[in-house]
Amino acid sequence: MSLRPFIVAGFAVLAAAGLTACQSTQSKSAALEEQGSKLLLDDTGLTVEKKSTDVKVVSTTLLTDANGSAAVVTVRNDSGKDLTNVPISIDVLDAKGKSVYKNNIPGIEQALAAIPYVPAGETVDWVHDQVLTTGKPKTLKAKVGASTASFSGELPDIEVSEPKLIGDPVSGLEATGDVVNKTGAEQGRVLLYAVARWGNEVVAAGRGAIDHLKAGTRPLHYDIFFIGDPKGADVTVTQFPTLPGE
Repeated sequence: MSLRPFIVAGFAVLAAAGLTACQSTQSKSAALEEQGSKLLLDDTGLTVEKKSTDVKVVSTTLLTDANGSAAVVTVRNDSGKDLTNVPISIDVLDAKGKSVYKNNIPGIEQALAAIPYVPAGETVDWVHDQVLTTGKPKTLKAKVGASTASFSGELPDIEVSEPKLIGDPVSGLEATGDVVNKTGAEQGRVLLYAVARWGNEVVAAGRGAIDHLKAGTRPLHYDIFFIGDPKGADVTVTQFPTLPGE
């Protein structure tokens, strides 16, 4: 299986296991935070002391709508290795330049403080959809830290269907679809990051996690919610399964 993103024209995907179609973005975020509490690097918070010389920030986008805010950071791996768990720090500022959110919270979920996988020579979108600010967000800064973790084995075979777009009475547009685990073994966790673009402009994004994805041909259904407006945009969905040895 390749980890190269697949394109779906028209709308974006954010999958989260165990979330109902009528669930608000706020309650969805709380549920994801609870799921992620078991997948922490440590309880001291993120600190990026050494800037990466291999992974460069290509662009940053801050999205805000009635459901909350999300940060999208596009990075490129210029090294010859496929890197994993690459630290990334973000700082969200208000119109006066005051910091209103940082992802250095003690006990933060690993996926909200690190990019799971960046293939050699490839560009990847990282999404943080739980930006809970103390003020009105305006701009976004990002810094990628150095990582020595790499992966060179075969990637798990996970199949994600193209989503169907429907209207949700609480959260607005919703997309649904299926995920199938073809690896022959249970997957501890599968992350999905989605970014919608009009040309080069990011207009919507989201992310989700499916835990304990059993092997077999039986698909697991997902429901999808957005931050931003993905209607009519080109959408890139990138999946990050649990890699062997993690």
